[in-house]
Amino acid sequence: MQKLKFLLDADMPRSSAEVIRSFGYDVDDVRDVGLGSVKDKEIVEYALKNGLIIVTRDTDFGEVLRYPEHPGAIILRLPYTFTAKQINEKLKEFFSSVEEDEICNSIVVVELSRYRIRHLD
Repeated sequence: MQKLKFLLDADMPRSSAEVIRSFGYDVDDVRDVGLGSVKDKEIVEYALKNGLIIVTRDTDFGEVLRYPEHPGAIILRLPYTFTAKQINEKLKEFFSSVEEDEICNSIVVVELSRYRIRHLD
């Protein structure tokens, strides 16, 4: 299996990249590749072109009808009031409990007490 790579959306704390890297994955930040203020469609296109899975809090990235060619996404559905530390703790908990093959070619929704996976086959 090819090593998973991720694209951190602008609505995520920059520090989340370090959490993902701590699990041995490569991660780009949209703010560092000139996509910090672009439309979601451009982020999806960039992720597809570069083989990246989007990590975001934006539930729009889960709309497969809007994006029939989908790079995959991890969508954190957490309280709006969560701090960067709380978001990163939940992200760390998720990566500690999930298998790589569950993430690949999937949309994963991470919630407070569970995560749901929708495979994009």
